[in-house]
Amino acid sequence: MKQFFGGCLGAFFGVVVGFIILAIVLFAAITKSVTDAIDSKQVKVESKESIEKNAVLKLELKGEIKDVARKDVWNFNFRELLDDKDLVLSQMVRTIEVAAKDENIRGLYIRIYPFSASVSQLEELRKALQTFKKSGKWIYVYADNYFQGDYYLASVADKIILNPQGHLMWKGLASQISFFKKMLEKLDIQVQIFRHGKFKSAVEPFMLDKMSEENRQQMRSILNSVWGEMLEKISESRHISKEKLHQLANELAIKDAESALQNKFIDVIADEQNIEKTLQKLVNSEDNKNFVVNYHKYKKKANEKYDEDNANKIAVIYAGGQIIDYIDGTDDEVIVPSKFLKLIDKVKEDKKVKAVVIRVNSPGGSAFASETIWQAIEKLKKKKPVIVSFGEVAASGGYYISCGADYIFTDHNTITGSIGVFGMLPNIQNLMQKDLGIYVDTVKTNTYADFMSVQRPVQPREYEVIMHSIEKVYDTFLDRVSKGRKLDKSYVDNIGQGRVWSGADAVKLKLADEIGTLEDAIAFAAKKVNLEKFDVVEYPKAKDPFQQLMESFNQEEDALQEKWMKAQLGKEYKNVWILKQSLKQHQPQYFTLLPYEISFF
Repeated sequence: MKQFFGGCLGAFFGVVVGFIILAIVLFAAITKSVTDAIDSKQVKVESKESIEKNAVLKLELKGEIKDVARKDVWNFNFRELLDDKDLVLSQMVRTIEVAAKDENIRGLYIRIYPFSASVSQLEELRKALQTFKKSGKWIYVYADNYFQGDYYLASVADKIILNPQGHLMWKGLASQISFFKKMLEKLDIQVQIFRHGKFKSAVEPFMLDKMSEENRQQMRSILNSVWGEMLEKISESRHISKEKLHQLANELAIKDAESALQNKFIDVIADEQNIEKTLQKLVNSEDNKNFVVNYHKYKKKANEKYDEDNANKIAVIYAGGQIIDYIDGTDDEVIVPSKFLKLIDKVKEDKKVKAVVIRVNSPGGSAFASETIWQAIEKLKKKKPVIVSFGEVAASGGYYISCGADYIFTDHNTITGSIGVFGMLPNIQNLMQKDLGIYVDTVKTNTYADFMSVQRPVQPREYEVIMHSIEKVYDTFLDRVSKGRKLDKSYVDNIGQGRVWSGADAVKLKLADEIGTLEDAIAFAAKKVNLEKFDVVEYPKAKDPFQQLMESFNQEEDALQEKWMKAQLGKEYKNVWILKQSLKQHQPQYFTLLPYEISFF
């Protein structure tokens, strides 16, 4: 009888699980069908839509500005299919440029909510807004509160409006790094460090309690470069001297809306409810509803910047995230040779693609993976011009994969350089013996048969062998930069040593060629192959919800752990990831990586 009921219970649960899986698959299939249908319908409908004369384009900045659109299938809802709310930098820039030439658009109204963007993204978006103004059209901006990044962007506007109860943050820039040495000592874990480059500060959180003087020097230089650029641009737009702006930040003088108005940071103190009435009067519109055009309905026009029907293509490949050797599962926020090389081969063999732009936004990672990608780009260069555009960061491995390009564009505030190498090998012997009472005994055939063990300290001869590998990787890195940038190797070594630079300094040092945006890089690539009209194709292609759902079923344990770590640890994730990799591999992986993020706002 027990066996009978046990069998029934097992069968019942089997049916329930089967129904759940079937429901998920059906949901995904329906999602894909609806997505495809709506996408095709949107193209037809929006091509017929007409914009009212004297219209105002409204751009709402909320959430995260992305380089590449990625939707989370588990947070998916059908409403998003009908009204895509993604803010993708390239699409925003192109939409603004198209609107500047649209005779029906009189001006741009930007409503700022809390949103996140890198300083590099703000720089490129701000340049697009400046181009919009040069067309003779105006820009109004409103926010309940302005943070420094918001204000840097908003400062280009003709009218900056702040809520009467709002505030404007103006305080200067700072960067903070967490240090784990004392914590690791309490855990009886010794982190053994191997590096080349006195500025290679990636290992400092594990060996020091504060920044080294070399690291402090480079951080101060970068912050001063970014701050100086911000002051210059805001000074030009708001007609406030740089000295005055600096003084006001030192004094925290902008306390509320009234002090912001008195110091000419803003133009109007007003509630949001009155703004659209003001805009309606400004454009002399009698239609109090249709004179405002929402960005997300207008943004399909971004495609009008390029010739969609043209057979000649410029390919844009996005290289974003850490560079790793391999990954279990499907994580699109990293650069993996196995995936990236497929994109390289695809554009290399596509006869319609005449030139390639690689958009790099990476702090680096595995030295071996970086070398593999560098080699693939070298092969691509033999068939087609390769232009690189730097985003927020192109440091260490991010610079490694870029240095061989035919031409490099960088934003003024890109974090780049960091030509150096490091490795780490934890020693958990004290943790095991003193704290856990676990002892390890070893039998071996040769003196160093247990080389790379995390159960004991590294011996002097082993240290020499590891440093030999570090030096070899560093020397190869120097060779790649020297060859790609046509610079003397000793000069590269002098400006290398793991030091990071701003994009502006990188141009002066000849690590990059020109300050410019992604759109500048595309235009340069087209000119290099004598194309006046062309289309732009972007890789990797956006995935539909069905594809994402199927891939999510294939997530291996490592990939799920990585996502959990990112969600729980935030900006400290990279440091924990480095330590985890070293423990997992039982060997010092060689990294060309900038492990910390530099947050300016």
